[in-house]
Amino acid sequence: MKICFVWCLVVLFSVHLASAGRVELRGHARNAAEENLQCTVVSNNLASNPVRVVIPMKGGDFSYQFDITESTFLSFSDGTNYFGGFVEPGDSIVVNYDRLDFANSISFTGKGREKFAIVHSMMDFKRMARTIAAAAKGRRYPVDDMFAAIDSLREDIHQRIDLAAKSMSAESYNRLLGALAATERQAKQSGLVAVFGDSYSNIMANHREKLSDASIVQMKKLLEYDEAFYDSRFYVDAVKSLASMHLEDNIRPITNNFEERKYQLLVEMLPQKLRTPVLFMTLKWDITTAPGELNARVVQRAAELLPDSQLKRHILDLLTARNMLRAGDKAPEFSVQNLSGEKIDLASFRGKTVYLDFWFASCGPCHALFKSIAPVKKHFEHDERVVFLTVSVDNEMTWKRSISKFGVKGYHAFTENKLREHPIIQSYNVTVYPTTYIIDPAGRIHAIQAANNPDVLRKQIEEAIAATSSGHNR
Repeated sequence: MKICFVWCLVVLFSVHLASAGRVELRGHARNAAEENLQCTVVSNNLASNPVRVVIPMKGGDFSYQFDITESTFLSFSDGTNYFGGFVEPGDSIVVNYDRLDFANSISFTGKGREKFAIVHSMMDFKRMARTIAAAAKGRRYPVDDMFAAIDSLREDIHQRIDLAAKSMSAESYNRLLGALAATERQAKQSGLVAVFGDSYSNIMANHREKLSDASIVQMKKLLEYDEAFYDSRFYVDAVKSLASMHLEDNIRPITNNFEERKYQLLVEMLPQKLRTPVLFMTLKWDITTAPGELNARVVQRAAELLPDSQLKRHILDLLTARNMLRAGDKAPEFSVQNLSGEKIDLASFRGKTVYLDFWFASCGPCHALFKSIAPVKKHFEHDERVVFLTVSVDNEMTWKRSISKFGVKGYHAFTENKLREHPIIQSYNVTVYPTTYIIDPAGRIHAIQAANNPDVLRKQIEEAIAATSSGHNR
């Protein structure tokens, strides 16, 4: 029985490693004006945050490798132009373009090129939809003309996705369809704003002379969401934005106690499979990004509507974190184990500036961050005043193997086989990965979620050193 159990664990671990993979992206930008290409890595995991990576360009040439475990979206900008696409393990994509003639020169070759080319078409879709809306504005029934043209664009791209289906995984295929559905919805909503400059309810009530019977049918369909794309982050995010906008513009004005009821009203708008992901993304946005005061009691009650216990815990952790650690606070004490099997704590690094990074082996954004800040680690490599402390939430075997496999640099510790239940995870409000802090030599928090940009991060670390040495620390 024991032998079978161990064998199963080995097989599972091997399958896990096999599911991870590397993606290579390289290319050349003629007439490049910047020294770097900015990349944003967007995992389909709703709990994760996008990670920004800086890719150096030398003479317009760029090359980078990403470690991912599933279909992942990459977005790139050179300061003027934008491109991107879905990638999956094993892809090797070559991108070439002229910065001064981007639209006519951009090309994608190599394994996985079809997904990039299709996403580029979706970007064109958005630009063309704006032109369509402007042209429809003077028509008798602008919704009919505008929506028909947008539907035609969608069908063209849908056919391209179907033709390329054999070149990609089912996961990438479904996520491309989800992204396309999201693009269509957003284009129609933006078109309505451009044509009428009014809310949905006011268009239906005050502009009936410009709405045919077919227009009204199409307008009502905008409030019907397709649960087939519940596993697409792009579609879920689009529904989150569009449904929240609809509630704010159309339901709030006619609803008593709207703030108390808005999350319940949101759930009631959605089909079953979309309720959990859209509510989760809405709560996450409201806690971490939305401006203004937050009613913690209402959020806690809304979190109870999430049937997934991990997502519920994530929201409650975010809510707790919102009201806890701040820059200038004393960093929480901790005790973890290093590679030598020794216990280390915060006092072990007293007098040093600590860059604290929580990660795990199969976390694509974690590896993207490691690569992004590699120049910073190199810069401070021989500076005894600075420590890059990585804390893994993997088990000991996975942790040690991954350090060697991925060449992770820094001072290494792990959560002693307690995984994400270790006290340090709660103390530092770790709800997404990677989570990073800069702790100054006096043991106070200098920065929470330190910069991903290497130049900015280097400056943050230097400020933490300088603030303490000059006596300005609080």
